[in-house]
Amino acid sequence: MRSHEGTVTVRRWMRPRDVAVASRTMIGLTGAACFATVLVMPLNSTGALDSVPTTIATTALMLLGIAGCLLLSRRPDAGSPVWTVLPPAAIVILVAGNLLARDASTGAQLLLVFPVLYGSSCLPRHGAAVMTTGSVVGVFVTAVSLLPLRVALTDVGVISVALVTTAVLLVRAHERHALLVARLEEQASVDPLTGLVTRRVLADSAAAALEGAGPGVETSLLLLDLDGFKGVNDSQGHPAGDAVLVALAQVLRRRCRQQDVVCRIGGDEIALLLPGCSLEVATQRCEQILGDVREHVFVLPGGRGSLRTTVSIGAAHVVAPAGGFRDLYAAADLALYEAKRAGRDRYRAAVPGPDPVADTVTDEVPSPAA
Repeated sequence: MRSHEGTVTVRRWMRPRDVAVASRTMIGLTGAACFATVLVMPLNSTGALDSVPTTIATTALMLLGIAGCLLLSRRPDAGSPVWTVLPPAAIVILVAGNLLARDASTGAQLLLVFPVLYGSSCLPRHGAAVMTTGSVVGVFVTAVSLLPLRVALTDVGVISVALVTTAVLLVRAHERHALLVARLEEQASVDPLTGLVTRRVLADSAAAALEGAGPGVETSLLLLDLDGFKGVNDSQGHPAGDAVLVALAQVLRRRCRQQDVVCRIGGDEIALLLPGCSLEVATQRCEQILGDVREHVFVLPGGRGSLRTTVSIGAAHVVAPAGGFRDLYAAADLALYEAKRAGRDRYRAAVPGPDPVADTVTDEVPSPAA
């Protein structure tokens, strides 16, 4: 059991963040390694290769590298064992080539920077550590096998510092970049004032819910507007309007299931996507929300007191596989317009048929603003 968990962990470490980028990086680094190998091959006084083993090692290195790249290009799955085996195998190939050529020069040893570059640019931090450690071990094995111990230890120390420094700098640079990208994505997906998701997330969630729903599964959408919100901004100031929106978002969250999506469309318009929810249940949710908002006391910032307000709601639903998000949104928007025209503090529900908006109105009298 522990062995299996360990294998899964290693495969996770060695899984590229982006398979396409990792494939291109591996191909590019293999080509660079092959070219660099030719440059560092020892030559005799006539300009010919100094030994047959050197020729064999170099040819084998190139052929294995090319074969590895071809194999990686055919493995688009980042979880494939090939991605776990081949990068460390590249280190073994480089070390074997140096040993066969009996070349422990600094130039030959620095070929092991290529696995470090791959690990630091394409793998998670632990994978980069694996590749860097493997390269350092490879340098040690080559130097100790071919050089006097004192010279070998000096070379190992100098080259290892270069490899580790390269890895650390690249990993930190990537992590800073990834953090920046994550922050930008969060800003694009979360409304900074209310903490609700943005319209883009709503559209993506609705598409996923509608396309993934089985036959007969219903999806509902509620659109809400604060009644008299412009008056709150004009009389109390925009900070007061912002405070009301934040409090409203909290009220709505308390009425939502884990799978529901609450989105700020813009201004004071908020949408609730209710996957797997029938129109009957959606209208019950409308009544609950109307009551919750009526009863809530909205505290204004700066000691300006409090107020009460109401919302108008438009509800619509579709039954899979018919309908898309655009039609669902248009129906809910029309129902919202009808609710506001009918006097606000109520909901209207769009239903199938010749009249797209049902005459469904709450019986309660609107609460006056405090």
